[in-house]
Amino acid sequence: MRPWLRRSLLILAAFALCWGGAIWYWRTSTRMPSTGDLAGTMLALPLALLTSWWLGRKLLSRLAAPAPAPADAAGGEAMPASNEAPPRAPLHLAAAALRMPGGDSASELAAALQDRQQRPELDPELTDAQGYPVMSARVAGLDEHGQKELLDDWLRRRPADTARDAAPHFEAEHLRALALGAGVLNELMREAAMHAALDDDKTAQTSARAALPTLQLHLLLPSDWDKPQRDTGAAWLHAQAAQQGWPSDKLSTHLAGDSGPLALIEQLAAQAALQALPCLAIVLACASHIGELTMHDWIARDLLFNTGQPGGQIPGEGAAGLLLADAAQAAALQADTPVLLHHASTAVRGRSADSRGHGDASLLAELGGKAMSAASVAPAAITRLYADADQRSSRMIELMNNAGTLLPDIDLSEDVLSVAAACGQSGQVATLAALVLARHEAAGNASQVLFLSNLDAFHRAAVVVGGAAVAHEILAAT
Repeated sequence: MRPWLRRSLLILAAFALCWGGAIWYWRTSTRMPSTGDLAGTMLALPLALLTSWWLGRKLLSRLAAPAPAPADAAGGEAMPASNEAPPRAPLHLAAAALRMPGGDSASELAAALQDRQQRPELDPELTDAQGYPVMSARVAGLDEHGQKELLDDWLRRRPADTARDAAPHFEAEHLRALALGAGVLNELMREAAMHAALDDDKTAQTSARAALPTLQLHLLLPSDWDKPQRDTGAAWLHAQAAQQGWPSDKLSTHLAGDSGPLALIEQLAAQAALQALPCLAIVLACASHIGELTMHDWIARDLLFNTGQPGGQIPGEGAAGLLLADAAQAAALQADTPVLLHHASTAVRGRSADSRGHGDASLLAELGGKAMSAASVAPAAITRLYADADQRSSRMIELMNNAGTLLPDIDLSEDVLSVAAACGQSGQVATLAALVLARHEAAGNASQVLFLSNLDAFHRAAVVVGGAAVAHEILAAT
């Protein structure tokens, strides 16, 4: 419902309640109201009720405001809640990869979303509290037992100083997430291995080693994993990356926080600019909610989608990653089709999107406008919009209302595509997967694509992804 219509109905309801109650009282008491009675009951009382309601909303909004974001797991500073820094030079999306329920590549998933072929289905294994199958979106063909054997073998071979006896217990969904993440990571490492300085580095020449930048691996692991699981999972993924030929002293791994992939990317770009260092990084997210552990937890907290809980979440899984580079490193990677990731606009809502009334109805449109301005791209140049929103009405209504405001000429039914709505709840994986799809669209059609993020209850973000050639033409024309 439109905000102005909702407010109008509320005002009418307040006046109707007061007037109706007063008329009923006067008729039953056979008392003739005075001029003061009429003014007080017909005007002062409804205005007092509306003022009290407005003040109550303001008070609750302040009480529900989220606490400042904590520092990330790697010990760094907290992610910024909003981006007041001046726009930085666009980063290059040198490569991207994903493993999602709709496909093992960006082209497969994009086709599945456009043809409406990917959607959650009844799960063959998972059931709710009543024993009925639940809706889910699972990646077919994952070998949980094979992943467990790989992980157990690696744990046995770890050096003694890594506290092997403190190895955590991994459930099915943990194993599925790591298997998906390893597949995406290996693909991105093969792309990184195309770096021109890598072959020279193998000759151990001093000048070549200096020219090879440190490849940063930033991992977005599920926030509901405990610390031993996160640390061990990160160490195992680091070991997988180290097997792809990149020098171990030039590979660093970091656990990211919960502020979102775009906030992390902005932080990486800012740090590289301030310290005048080359930027070459892989940002990877993997998660799975396909398992009994998640079912018990979501059922206990009334989070699971079903007929009695239409606002619940649908279990999903997947992995997605981006290979980010500055202009010099992108040239060294010899990317076939350069795609730019422009300066992102991020913010934190004043109240949760899951709260009654939702609030902050126009924040996403405001961020989208800032993102297009930072990229010097007009709304008419945007050919498609990708988002990470899921099927919940609070997310879809927010997305569609703001998309229509930002891009009045776009076909909302055909050109606004959302990952989590089709692939289930996988947290930050959906955000990165939408960026992977945006890169695929921009590279394939030499176009400009807008990405909007509103899956999280508080964090909102927007960014423009575009082909380098097209972006240069637009910048030259402005």
